[in-house]
Amino acid sequence: KFNLINLVEILFYTFPLSFIVGNFMLSLHLMIFIILSLFLIKKERLSFKANLSHWIIATFFLYLFLSTTIQFQIPGFLNEKTRDWPIESHPIFKSLILIRYLILIFIVNILYENKVIKLEKLFLFSLICTSFVSIDVIFQYFNGEDIFGYKNAIDRNSGPFGDELIAGSYLLKFSFFSFFSFLAVRENSKYINYFFILIIAL
Repeated sequence: KFNLINLVEILFYTFPLSFIVGNFMLSLHLMIFIILSLFLIKKERLSFKANLSHWIIATFFLYLFLSTTIQFQIPGFLNEKTRDWPIESHPIFKSLILIRYLILIFIVNILYENKVIKLEKLFLFSLICTSFVSIDVIFQYFNGEDIFGYKNAIDRNSGPFGDELIAGSYLLKFSFFSFFSFLAVRENSKYINYFFILIIAL
């Protein structure tokens, strides 16, 4: 039966895919996930206990926000330079919207502690996405364009990211999660060691 919990789960597990689609989709995905998760937490009355790590994270984000705000509000060159910037490009606004990631950290913690989401599934989906990007980049290298028709640059292969040359950065970040997926599936297949070697090579 499809319900709010299933929807929140799907949104959480498919974050690696949103990075591939683009920044707008990622921002939209993130906001929908946060809103629905908060609604789920309130509806199901999910428990939450703050510990030392939570306070450290919150203090860190608060420090970044205050330091950015103070830096761009003091009289001087920086304030003069950014005075006429549109609101969406202003450093203070950008610093403020980063609070959504602080909210995301607490939401994921609550959902995980209450067994709504499982990190193993996120790891597995990251493995699928990084494997796809790797294969697409390799195909683009040999073929001159990837499976979506994006042509390679002179010295770079962006794969499914098109004009954004971030394939290497994407693989660097999400391959970290991908490798943990083997811990979840290693007992389910006797061929997992060979599969692991293949993925490392990709």
